[in-house]
Parts: sequence; C-alpha cells; structure tokens
Amino acid sequence: MENKPLIEVKGLIKSFGNLRVLDDISTNIYQGEKVVVIGPSGSGKSTFLRCLNCLEDPTAGEIIFENENIADPKVDINIHRQNMGMVFQQFNLFNNKTVLQNIMLAPVTIYTKKAIKEGKTKKQFIEECRENAMALLRRIGLEDKADVYPSTLSGGQKQRIAIVRALAMNPKVMLFDEPTSALDPEMVGEVLDLIKDLADEGMTMVIVTHEMGFAKEVGTRVLFMDGGNIAEEGSPKEIFENPQNPRTIQFLKAVL
Repeated sequence: MENKPLIEVKGLIKSFGNLRVLDDISTNIYQGEKVVVIGPSGSGKSTFLRCLNCLEDPTAGEIIFENENIADPKVDINIHRQNMGMVFQQFNLFNNKTVLQNIMLAPVTIYTKKAIKEGKTKKQFIEECRENAMALLRRIGLEDKADVYPSTLSGGQKQRIAIVRALAMNPKVMLFDEPTSALDPEMVGEVLDLIKDLADEGMTMVIVTHEMGFAKEVGTRVLFMDGGNIAEEGSPKEIFENPQNPRTIQFLKAVL
C-alpha cells in the first residue's frame, strides 16, 4: 500500500498586498513525521505553518488534508481544524477561564451533540472531558493548577497547558509556531521535553523553531526556508552536517 501523505502542499502562494511571502511551495508531510522548519526571520516560516490550517488563507495553491483541498473557500475549515492542534508563541489561553476550563472548552463545545447522539447524557460527557483534562494535567505535573487562572502561571506552565489543550481534541497532527520564543531561557527545556515526549509517541508534527539543538534531536526532516521558498530540505544529519545550499550554510554558520 502506498504511503499517502497526511498533508500535501501543492504550489502554495501567499501574498499580503504586493508582498509575496510564500512563493510556490510544494511538500508532503507524512504520518508520524516530525518536520522542523528553520530559517531566518522573515523567510515565511510562520506564514507557511498558519497556511497549513488556513489561519492565513492561501492566495493560490492547494493544501490537501484528509483527501480535501482545505484551501478551497467552499470547504468547512473548522471541521478539519478539529484534527489539527495548533500551539502559538503567545500561548493564546483564555484568561477569563480556569486552566481546566481552557482544556475542556473545545471538546465540550464541539463533541457534546455527537456524544448525546451516541447515547451519553450531557453530564456524563462533560465528566468524561473533565477526567481527560485532569489526566492531561497529571501528565505534565500541573494537576494542582486545574482551578487557577492563566495569569497566575509562569510562561513555561502556560505553554505546556496550551499544548495539552490542543491534545484534548486528539488531533492527527500538531502545528507548533515557535513554541519557546516567548519563554525565559530556563523555561524552554520543560516545554521542549513535552514536545519530545509527544514525538516519541509518534505524533505527526510540524514545528517552526529557532532551537537548532532541538531541531537536530527531534526532527525526522528539516525544511530550511529562505525568501518564501524551501531552499533546502533533508534529514537533520544532511542539513546540519552537510548543507548544500549557500544560504543554508550561511544561516547555520550564523546561528550555530
């Protein structure tokens, strides 16, 4: 059986006015891959990631996920986003909800009707969501924070909660947009360790990051972006030990 990509990107273009930020990108992301996207600031990395779940609408091209072109405006993107977890630089937790409420919000909002159709009561399903959220908090050692508000947490705690909030939906792929760039240096490790655990469990991931050691350790494939293009791609060994493109060589010299 041929290995079909989980996400196919075909001829992706994104322009903001006259500025072309992504210039005809094509790549495939396969089940279980950890695709790490690196490159200089302004190279289009975050825009590329945000186009994968259409938080930025592509100007042209196709993004095929679960056999549908989700870049087509006629497709209900919200249905597909349920299967794509997204973790942002700035955590994006709801400050007016407790940690537990943040984690339960999406599954309760989206799946309660379906659960009732399947014969559960609303109360039973909400309790299930609560148990699942508590299990996720236990996993990251923050069950004692269930009833507090995000404003009382450190950056590293907020980001780990943002990650388990995305996991509460059981996504097929996780998208990470520079998940450690807003953190103090001593908090970076706890977030990267959680992402590494997920990687070890086989979660498919696309990660935009400045952390080269992490990219080398966790990535199964590295995309080096420059000027809105994928300038070079390969295994971490190929990219970090034997880069071919002059821009990749220049970039890695500057950051390593």
